[in-house]
Amino acid sequence: MRSFNRRQNQFRRAAIGVAAIAAWSSAASAGGFDIHEQSTVFLGSASAGSAAGGSLGSMFWNPAATAQFPGLNSESSYTLILPYANIDINGGGSSGNIGIDAATSASYGAYQLSKDLWVGIALNSPFGLASKPENTNYLGSYLGVTAKLITMNANPTIAYRIAPGITIGAGVQIEWAQTKLQFRDSPVSIAQFGGNDWAFGATAGITLEPRQGTTIGLGYRSQMTHDLEGSFHSAVLPSSFNGPGVATVNLPDIVTLSARQVITPTTRLLGTIEWTNWSVFKDLPLALPGGNQLDVKANWHDGWFFSVGGEYDYSPLLTLRSGVAYELSPIQDASERLVQVPDNNRIWLSIGASYKWSDSITLDAGYSHIFVQDGGVSQGTPSVDGNPPLFTLTGNSQASIDLISVGVRTKW
Repeated sequence: MRSFNRRQNQFRRAAIGVAAIAAWSSAASAGGFDIHEQSTVFLGSASAGSAAGGSLGSMFWNPAATAQFPGLNSESSYTLILPYANIDINGGGSSGNIGIDAATSASYGAYQLSKDLWVGIALNSPFGLASKPENTNYLGSYLGVTAKLITMNANPTIAYRIAPGITIGAGVQIEWAQTKLQFRDSPVSIAQFGGNDWAFGATAGITLEPRQGTTIGLGYRSQMTHDLEGSFHSAVLPSSFNGPGVATVNLPDIVTLSARQVITPTTRLLGTIEWTNWSVFKDLPLALPGGNQLDVKANWHDGWFFSVGGEYDYSPLLTLRSGVAYELSPIQDASERLVQVPDNNRIWLSIGASYKWSDSITLDAGYSHIFVQDGGVSQGTPSVDGNPPLFTLTGNSQASIDLISVGVRTKW
């Protein structure tokens, strides 16, 4: 009987470990933890041309784009994210939709100080979103009931035109993150972890115009690490496990290369290749009181994003755009797919439009549908104080996402 109770306690500790870590990491449902929706204009082109200018939102991918327009300019984008994801656990039921509808926004401002010098600021949420299964009684509920991750990033930038056709830019990232996790630790109780943290990074980029009508942009966003400090509570684990805790997440470097080519006076061809260093995301550790350590191996791979698109000026007031993208997920194997991160390779189909309301105001709209490839799930319990997993959950995942965005650009 004592042996049975000890094993039951180990099971609960392991289940809680999986829940704490998988739920925390799964709060973002776009491309790993990534939120691509940083500009209504570039949502409409499936991010094709995103680092090569065309709108001020290009600053997110390339700070040299701060120097696109004379005078004082601003841009704001607002995106509704409508995700669907379902996890089927073998012998353990189905989650129902774990996606939670969410909204995200991005704002940009730039001011020309002199003939060749600009300053700007970008306000974004680069990583985040939330999830909760409709069926909180399926077996996977021990891996997560509610998960939420919010990031807020301020990115002051400076750009300088060092020669005709060559502009360089740089910036500082100041990012705040908050997480709240709730997960089942027994049939009748819910455990919770909540924490927050500040992190700092950098951005850099260059824009080249080798000839009239051709723009090439290369941008970099640095890696950052959040040590999310907070508190952990469970009615099941011993009191020594309850109290202060730290969840650590390594966010990746991102390099974006884009091109923008004028084909005719009314038509432009756009393209983007983006590399995301998700291989820094090796594991998901949660440090608890008393030196207890819970850990799940992720072993993700680098992510790649390829897109092509175009813009067409239907009239002097109306511009139409569209694009298609293919995204290679950082999750390449069922053992890497955490139960609430049903990510896999994706295809993006996007359309958008801009309407020049006046000489100083342009209105934007965009829509994307993302097809996510079905994937397998094979997730073991975490290492608890260095002990091997007690069991593995297996199953399958399905997912898709709709994105609807509106924005406004203003020349002051």
